[in-house]
Amino acid sequence: MGVLEQYLRGKGRVVEAVSREISDSAGHVPSLRELDQQAWFGDPIPVEDEGDIRAVEGIRVAVFGGSKAKPREHLGESQTLHLLQTDDAYRDAIWLTEDREAYRFAQRQHITTRDTFGVLCDMVGYFDLSIDRAFEVSQRILEAGEPMLHEPASPRDFLF
Repeated sequence: MGVLEQYLRGKGRVVEAVSREISDSAGHVPSLRELDQQAWFGDPIPVEDEGDIRAVEGIRVAVFGGSKAKPREHLGESQTLHLLQTDDAYRDAIWLTEDREAYRFAQRQHITTRDTFGVLCDMVGYFDLSIDRAFEVSQRILEAGEPMLHEPASPRDFLF
């Protein structure tokens, strides 16, 4: 988690559905128990306007295959995507996700997107991490049973 905090450099934000997902997941994802969302992200970005709520629901169903029976399924991805597509304040934001479909869709929409491997590659490029340290972090993530969209085979995978 310290590596992610370093990457965010105090500029991370989350929409309200992602904040709720983090809170809900803290019970079974040990690393999330130590995450102080207020300190890391500030207040969650709300989606309150009726038009925005309808648009988010449309994205959730049409883009991510959400269903009426599971109204919170893909809600975080949908709120994030809507925000990045419609709010100029987030035009230069980087979307961090391990959701394969969200990652692919966002890239097709020309939204700057990173998965864990991409974050680690960026940090190597910024000289915040060595390739060996990036590989070590990725292996710890995988050993903890956490998913990574792109799994490095060696430290050399972090070279551009």
